[in-house]
Amino acid sequence: MGFPEHAVIVTAAGSSDRFNKQGLGVKKEYLTIDGHTVLYHSVEPFLQVPNLRAIIVTHPKDMADQCAIALEEIFDQNIIPVILVEGGKDRQESVYNALKLLRTMSLPIDYVAIHDGARCFVTSDLIIRTLATATVFGGAVPALPPTDALKSIDKNGVITSHIERSETASVQTPQIFHFPEILTAHQSADSNENRYVDDTQVFTEFGMSVGICEGERGNRKITYLEDIPNAEVQIDEYLKNLEEGKRKTKAAIALKLAMSQIKGEQAKQEQAKT
Repeated sequence: MGFPEHAVIVTAAGSSDRFNKQGLGVKKEYLTIDGHTVLYHSVEPFLQVPNLRAIIVTHPKDMADQCAIALEEIFDQNIIPVILVEGGKDRQESVYNALKLLRTMSLPIDYVAIHDGARCFVTSDLIIRTLATATVFGGAVPALPPTDALKSIDKNGVITSHIERSETASVQTPQIFHFPEILTAHQSADSNENRYVDDTQVFTEFGMSVGICEGERGNRKITYLEDIPNAEVQIDEYLKNLEEGKRKTKAAIALKLAMSQIKGEQAKQEQAKT
């Protein structure tokens, strides 16, 4: 059995509050680990999986240029379309914006992976394992058994019950779903008042199944300043160079963004021909 045709949505539209310095909005995904940005590391392993047809990356309002720069050469390559889309007020809305854009591209996509842009240690093996599981259940998520005792607490921080650890799992991303069903689920979720923790909740809430595959301990999420070496130094340097970089690259980034949209249109035209 070959690899199913699929796309990936990488969510990087959050506020990164813990990484902001004096409210200036520096995003953790745009900082560097081992010579590349967090965002680059989060996207690059997906390029190693056969039959990837599109990469969609969400970004905060007015930060498309910084997102493009953070993607490094991934944004410049011409093999897989890379489309940037502005995020919404929360993760759920950002994912739905990306799914709607993906639908307009009319690509022959069977599955879509949804991955956190701050999980920069993801591997192609984990992606492939999750994709294979999704072909069985319709949806899939990598997960690990919890190592700590789990408790339910009330609003005052008092333990109210003891959770059976063997019946729980700690889930990661990428979360991978059959494309038509996850789009339909998000359409339904958007029409009600509930807000959902992640896409597995959206998927199961509307009647679909999500299978579990083995996650990886190394597939951790960048959350705190100490997760990135020299983060504070990087932030100072980032802010210092931001305005100068914007001036120097404004025209180039505008061209890149235009080419990003053209790639999407070309993909639609090619699909129409077939």
